[in-house]
Amino acid sequence: MSAAPLRSSTAMRSSTPPLRSAPTREAPRREHLRPVPAPQHERSLAPFAWLCVMIVLGALGAVLALNTTMAGGAYQSRDLTIEIAALHQQRATALTKLESNAAPGALALQARSLGMVPADHIGFITLATGQVLQAGG
Repeated sequence: MSAAPLRSSTAMRSSTPPLRSAPTREAPRREHLRPVPAPQHERSLAPFAWLCVMIVLGALGAVLALNTTMAGGAYQSRDLTIEIAALHQQRATALTKLESNAAPGALALQARSLGMVPADHIGFITLATGQVLQAGG
């Protein structure tokens, strides 16, 4: 160890006058005063419990509403399916009736019942000239 740092600090002390600190007043220590801990507040669990109950009830209500809506949609879908089946049956009946009435024998029978007779000569009219053209025998 060397004494160099010690010499430099002693040299500085001798060249500069010592600094005086301002007089400080120290507050007298009172031993009878001490900090009091803050009172601990008991927190109630009731608001949290009510919040949980309300969330559960809200979720159950939403599920009930969704289920009711879905059931109503299912009944409506069933009714529409039944209606579509009835309409398909009516269409099939109408097509069968149309095909039977469009047959040549049925047309001839209905024409006779209306008093119509078969034509001996078939004629055509040209619209451009208004002439009647006869074909056949």
